[in-house]
Amino acid sequence: MNEDEKYLFDLNGYLVIEQVLTSNEVKAANVAIDRHSDAVNIRLGDLSLSGESRALKGTTGRGDLGGMLAWDKPWRDIFRQMLGHPRIVPYLNHIVGPGFRMDHSPGLITMRKGAEGHTLHGSSGPHFDPNQYYIFRDGQMHNGLTVAAWQFTDVNSDDGGLCLIPGSHKANFSCPTEIRNWHSRQEIVRPITCRAGDVVIFTEAVTHGTLPWRADSERRSLLYRYSPANLAYATGYNPWPETILQ
Repeated sequence: MNEDEKYLFDLNGYLVIEQVLTSNEVKAANVAIDRHSDAVNIRLGDLSLSGESRALKGTTGRGDLGGMLAWDKPWRDIFRQMLGHPRIVPYLNHIVGPGFRMDHSPGLITMRKGAEGHTLHGSSGPHFDPNQYYIFRDGQMHNGLTVAAWQFTDVNSDDGGLCLIPGSHKANFSCPTEIRNWHSRQEIVRPITCRAGDVVIFTEAVTHGTLPWRADSERRSLLYRYSPANLAYATGYNPWPETILQ
């Protein structure tokens, strides 16, 4: 990470790394997703993510898709390449620490026009979360669970999608409910714009969520989560399935 990137991540709690994937790699990922699109699970009813928020309601739910590391060849190949991509590893070494580990199986988020948002959440506040945190000591940042969100479609300023409150990873008070529900202080919530091929890296300690999707195109964002070598937020992946280890 250069000095600008260190400053911006410490200041805001996230970075956008531009054009990590080529257009051909983005195409390969989208073709593989299209082939497995019948497995996308739309979150409806009790699985809804907008909670009590009126502002985040939609006409349909978010789509979730997992299992891509275990897909047959060649569909899995592009997603395995992302796991330890040489453009991203240096950032993770600095943000999470050398020896970082994948925490959670990767999951794709899809949103079609009208898809609901996700209430804002994060681990900042008065109580220390031993799994999701941001600490700065002796000139070095230390993060718990950290997300690398790979973008397979463009996200423009009015489209919706990922949003966060910059700097909230260092907040000393819990985020008020009305702000989490996007009912008040909407001006402090920043939508994250990016292009297909970009990667958004953010700490889970920053208050973040999703705004309803307004674009005609479908949103596709694949989340890989990483923890320091000595931590495990998700414990349900031991042992890993043989299909992933092959």
